[in-house]
Amino acid sequence: MYPSSELRERTLRYIEAIATGDSRTLDSLIAGERDVLVIGTDPNEWWADRDTAYHAFDTQMAEMGGGFPIVASDPVAFEEGSVGWAADRPRLRMPDGSEAPFRLTLVFHRENDGWKVVQSHASLGVRNEEALGQELTI
Repeated sequence: MYPSSELRERTLRYIEAIATGDSRTLDSLIAGERDVLVIGTDPNEWWADRDTAYHAFDTQMAEMGGGFPIVASDPVAFEEGSVGWAADRPRLRMPDGSEAPFRLTLVFHRENDGWKVVQSHASLGVRNEEALGQELTI
């Protein structure tokens, strides 16, 4: 694996498309001919095919008034052959101006027309004490 500036830029475009409600760009970044898995922050957000995932994104962006108020952080990205991955810690801007950090990972596959997202996972970090009832060494 080696660092990939191209996948870093694709990750920033993916985040920006979700932030601005840009369905066309998002559509161009999601794999077309492969199985796609999108896992969101809600326990019910598990979409295991491209059409369902794209429809869910499109619907939710509209429900949020044209996108999610998220801001990228400083993504890292790596590639090897036709597979790559990226990770970021973007922030969700709340109506009161506060920000909630979350985690985003993307898996990419190189297709004929460029790198496409085949898997996306967004999660809200929960402290070990809250999730497990005890503090763990980190």
